[in-house]
Amino acid sequence: MLEIMHIGLPTQTPQPGEVYSPDMKLHIAGPETNEMRIEYLRFEADSPMPQELKDNVHVAYKVDSLEKYMQGNKIILPRTKLDDCLSIAFIEKDGLVIELMEMK
Repeated sequence: MLEIMHIGLPTQTPQPGEVYSPDMKLHIAGPETNEMRIEYLRFEADSPMPQELKDNVHVAYKVDSLEKYMQGNKIILPRTKLDDCLSIAFIEKDGLVIELMEMK
């Protein structure tokens, strides 16, 4: 099961509704902050996040199993548990950066 959740867009411009993640050194304006469901990502220069995420637009999909969709693809960011209900991973498939979101 695949469901498109948002488009992730790296930006240098501060956005309304940004939330800061000190671990990722990243300002995030979630897709719920705008009608086009764009997630704006403003990385600090020393962010430890993979360069592929800093440089590329990504498409985020809700999936029933991260492992199922990670299999056979280049892993950019392995399974990362954000909270009790959400784990994510980033892969590259056919040159496109894809975020996989497994929700419980």
